[in-house]
Amino acid sequence: MRKGIILSSVFLLSMAEPVKVNTHLLVKVVDKEGITHQLKGISCNGRTYLKIKEGSVDYAVPFEDIRHIRVLSQKEDGLEVDMELKGGLKKHARLDLGTYCTSISELGKANFYIRDVRDIFIEKGDGK
Repeated sequence: MRKGIILSSVFLLSMAEPVKVNTHLLVKVVDKEGITHQLKGISCNGRTYLKIKEGSVDYAVPFEDIRHIRVLSQKEDGLEVDMELKGGLKKHARLDLGTYCTSISELGKANFYIRDVRDIFIEKGDGK
């Protein structure tokens, strides 16, 4: 019985999809300490879009459409952010406190919580 549970667990874990990161995006993250990190691609909570809330409505905004995210404050119900989209549209929204992002750097895989950064700038790159 115990062997069956272990084998089932290994099988289920092996079915997990790898995190997708769009390497055609150049990402600059400025953390709370003011250190700038040059990254390539971004995925948050395993998704290629950012889940935000504006009022009572949830949105899924593709990272390709985002130009800038500025973290304003942290509250009990989430992070308050200002977002600027590629078309110039600016929005004030909320993010989940546990929004965890993955990216790629020259040092290797980069991981961070959005609550630990000040700004995220996203631009199209060549994917190399």
